[in-house]
Amino acid sequence: MNIRPTHAPITQALLAATAVTGMVFWLGTSSASFAATPDTAAPSAITIPDAMRTNLKVQTQPLVFSKQIPVTQGLATISAASSNQASMQVSAPADGQVAGTLPQVGQVVQAGETLFEITSAQLGAALSQWQMAQAKVTLAQQNLNRDSALFKDGLIAKKRLEATRGEAQMASAELKAAAARLKADFVSYALAGADNPEQNMGINLPVRAPITGVITQRMVMPGERVTTGQSLFDITATQDQWWLLAISPSKAPSAGQKAELKIAGCPESAPVSLMDLAVDPVSQLITLRARPKSPCPTLRPGQITTATLWLEQDKPAVSLPISALTELNDRTEVFVQRGQNYFSIPVSRKGEAGGQVFVSGSFESGDRVVTSGVSQLKALALGMGAE
Repeated sequence: MNIRPTHAPITQALLAATAVTGMVFWLGTSSASFAATPDTAAPSAITIPDAMRTNLKVQTQPLVFSKQIPVTQGLATISAASSNQASMQVSAPADGQVAGTLPQVGQVVQAGETLFEITSAQLGAALSQWQMAQAKVTLAQQNLNRDSALFKDGLIAKKRLEATRGEAQMASAELKAAAARLKADFVSYALAGADNPEQNMGINLPVRAPITGVITQRMVMPGERVTTGQSLFDITATQDQWWLLAISPSKAPSAGQKAELKIAGCPESAPVSLMDLAVDPVSQLITLRARPKSPCPTLRPGQITTATLWLEQDKPAVSLPISALTELNDRTEVFVQRGQNYFSIPVSRKGEAGGQVFVSGSFESGDRVVTSGVSQLKALALGMGAE
């Protein structure tokens, strides 16, 4: 996969080409702009009889400009990496039966944390053999100490001492072999201090999390019998987080244009740093990849949630409540207050998110947008109720 910086031109033909693959990095500032402000004649003030002015229930707000505009919304996939999931699989270290309560999908676990235990007959047999070998070594060493003292006092022959010493050496060799078999049987358990396993394990074998992360898949049930190497869990690392959003190529950022994804409930947005130029042959979409500075605590790898793509524009738009819009003269308009008069202004929608709409229009400095009482002004603009 080729990766190149976005200061190289990205044309619509490139975005539409399904044969092109690669990633584009975002650098620099925006060079894109919105469509031009609607070209309209100077508006006329709405005629409001003096008797009605005192009964107008109108609320207004000053113009709020924004260069960050929401351009599209879609379902984003949460990942622990920019492409493939950074996951590790937990496998059964021995044959046996799952014991205890199992962690649930979505649960956060810490590296080294015991997830559950496996009751293993194989472990019991191996441990039993080691314990027997350990007992033989202890007894043989006691016999050797005794016969060494007797031989020193001239009470036994040298031949008997050599035989006792041979038994002690044989017992020691058997213990080493038993310890080696035990360690080999449970190498995935990473047995600490294999020469003394009874300090580290019993008949129940703990299964621990290899990394800190979240359980993303569980392939075992409580009480189930498992075999050595059988896949039990998938754990995905959570120290990193990426948001992946598939969009239409026509909505994609231009080269160098600042772009970010926002997800409701997350404290900060995620700057878009990668764009996959390969168009999916089925969905005809491309994928944006954004990485927040800090992982959103409410999101988990594999989760799918709604995200909004925001692009920075050269020309700012006016942000106002969507309730301020009205349809008048077969076009979308808003009412503004200029001094003591009210005017209707045609606008063009540029984006919408969170109950706010972003528009361009022939606004003037000092205009106040009508946010409540729109229906009253619309009736007056149509000549109703002005008699």
